[in-house]
Amino acid sequence: MFCFTRRQVLRKLAQSVGTAPLLVPFVQRLRAETDSRAARPQRFLFVIKSSGLTPAELIPLELSEMVSPGESESWPSELAPSDKLLDMSLSKSALPKSLEALDSVRDHLTVLQGLSGKMCRGGHSAWYGALGCFHTGSEGSPGRAASATIDGLLAKALPAIFPHVGLTLGGKVLSGVKDSVVYPGISAIDVDRPLPYQATPQMAYKTLFGIAAQDNDATADQLVRSMLLDHMVEDVRRLQNRLGSADREKLDNYLEAFEGLRDRRRRLGGLEAEIRKHAPVVTDKYLSAVETDRVEAHFDIAAAALIGGLSNVVAVRADTLNVTYRGLGISKHVHGLGHAESVDGMTAIEARNRIRTFQIEQIARVAKKLKAVPEGDGTMLDNTLIIYLSDAAEKHHGLCEQWPMVLVGGMGGRLKATAGGRYLHFPGYGAAGHKTIANFYCTLLHTIGKPQDEFGRFDLNLDAALQRGPLSELLD
Repeated sequence: MFCFTRRQVLRKLAQSVGTAPLLVPFVQRLRAETDSRAARPQRFLFVIKSSGLTPAELIPLELSEMVSPGESESWPSELAPSDKLLDMSLSKSALPKSLEALDSVRDHLTVLQGLSGKMCRGGHSAWYGALGCFHTGSEGSPGRAASATIDGLLAKALPAIFPHVGLTLGGKVLSGVKDSVVYPGISAIDVDRPLPYQATPQMAYKTLFGIAAQDNDATADQLVRSMLLDHMVEDVRRLQNRLGSADREKLDNYLEAFEGLRDRRRRLGGLEAEIRKHAPVVTDKYLSAVETDRVEAHFDIAAAALIGGLSNVVAVRADTLNVTYRGLGISKHVHGLGHAESVDGMTAIEARNRIRTFQIEQIARVAKKLKAVPEGDGTMLDNTLIIYLSDAAEKHHGLCEQWPMVLVGGMGGRLKATAGGRYLHFPGYGAAGHKTIANFYCTLLHTIGKPQDEFGRFDLNLDAALQRGPLSELLD
């Protein structure tokens, strides 16, 4: 009888990764527990809001002189561009009100300001451009994906059972709440290959964690689905033998899809105990028609998918312009608030602040869950980066000259952190040292060992050299 140490077992597993890439995340997590020198696992959670992310609401008090009133009393305040790089600790600052929920994880907080994205379209949404850095679409249509978006590239580079998990309330930017699989036009795995999002928490739960269901009906449903997929694969293979070469090639795509579904279910079956351990508890909010309930459920699912190792890349489309936050006491949709319409005894600014605070609270909940899970010589939060941004840059009708982001977490030891949090503000549009969102996305690719010094398309009004390479200020 042979007896292997855990390290020897891991070495054998690592050798098998080349032929079974879906083992990568699990091997990395196990190695991180036994060898602090091993490459750390890396995960990403993108949280994309609509109607702009107001830069002036994200600054420390010390920089309040950079804030000026909006176009009118009912419009959000404006943040003046900086003429130099501002890099400061938040350790002695009270966090901006919008970010107070992140106080317990402030050592993992970075507020990123001053980046532009004018290679994208402005207006109600940059669509795929927000994560892809190219111009596409119109006010009502996403247009086409000219290339993979950053979440799609990361999904391809970080194998998992579910390479990309998309969660949303609605479809296109001007749509309301849906109960289906939708294509919101913000994520793509490749040219003209948009990524789907689950618009209902109940269906998202069944897709990701259905194998963990324990009642008799659920078990029977799982068995029937497995048998059907087996039969479908066999039927397609039999049909292939009767077709000519041209038609056989077309059928190959269907076979690949069915085999992928069948094999995914088998892999899920092999991880059933682990999935059951991390699956979120289903409550009434999974079936609720109230938007805040559904958002909370989606964030629970996002956390569980990351912690359970089902995916390394999750994107939450936090709302659309036609969503109404009744759960926050707001009876007007986001679109109306973006046009400064008052509602229920509060100004549009107060309502927008309430929505942003709620979204940050959901991010804080996920961050705390990740921080509670040991990994290597730290926690899962050290190896997971949460990115909060808007698909409309800095305001409701975005100009894309400022594209603020809030970062929470780490990048497998590659993110330069500052005790108490960090505020990093790049020089304004066109100034020396100015950078774009493409530089930030290059940074993410550098951290996972897939370096690119160009991402998407250039802003033709800026020096190309400014738009190449990662943000060295973020890298440790």
